[in-house]
Amino acid sequence: MIPSLPEVVTEVLRLMNDTSTDIADFERPLRNDAALVARVLRLVNSPFYGLEKKVTTITEGVTFLGFRSLRSLVLATTTATLLDRDFHCYGHGSRGLWHHSVGVAAASRYLAQHLRRGRALAEEVFVAGLVHDIGKMLLEPYLAVAGVDVMTLGRPAQEVERNSIGLDHQEAGAIIAEKWNLSPLVISVLAHHHDEGGDDEYREARAIVRLADAVVHGSMVGYSNGVTLEKTPRPADLELLGLNTEEWTAIETGMLEAMVVAVEAMGSPA
Repeated sequence: MIPSLPEVVTEVLRLMNDTSTDIADFERPLRNDAALVARVLRLVNSPFYGLEKKVTTITEGVTFLGFRSLRSLVLATTTATLLDRDFHCYGHGSRGLWHHSVGVAAASRYLAQHLRRGRALAEEVFVAGLVHDIGKMLLEPYLAVAGVDVMTLGRPAQEVERNSIGLDHQEAGAIIAEKWNLSPLVISVLAHHHDEGGDDEYREARAIVRLADAVVHGSMVGYSNGVTLEKTPRPADLELLGLNTEEWTAIETGMLEAMVVAVEAMGSPA
């Protein structure tokens, strides 16, 4: 069963697609969910954003970070509750998948910012990184019943998934993203973050998230020992983004640092 987003989150996402939305519009649906606001403000004031002044209201948060960043955090607090459990078939222990997702989100945003692709893309790939593996949430129960340990078979996860239940987590993730009315860019990334498919319009976004995924895989954050992961960046993705090996080594260090800060700040859904 595909989980639904809380009504307040659905409304926030709808408002983000309305060019006439102002701060008052954005704040209105959040007024009735004090717990959500508290979690969002905790993240706004975390070292991840490094603000000098403490933010105490959603209005101040929008002023300092912008609508897109606040949208990302609202979605993050909801996604955290969905992923706050074990996903043993994928080699994730307690909160492992959430920590991995946060790491990929932060590394994706860092890379987009480093490449100077604009604030809008940086936030879109942050969201895409955050939910890139959300499809695992749908497939885990079926894999558990079948007794399939995806990450220890030495084959690509999506191949094991398709052979076991006829669907991979890329396809499942795209289905969830469509139901949640996430952007076409995010849907494209979810559908093709392990392959070369998808529309040319979003190929840079897919390359950014694939590279971030490889970096976080290399750190093993969120995974148990003994799993097989794709840790090597794809040369085609580096070439598409105009990066050589020397540049990539330096950027990778920055991505790992961003990942560590984000996991420390956002690692607990509470």
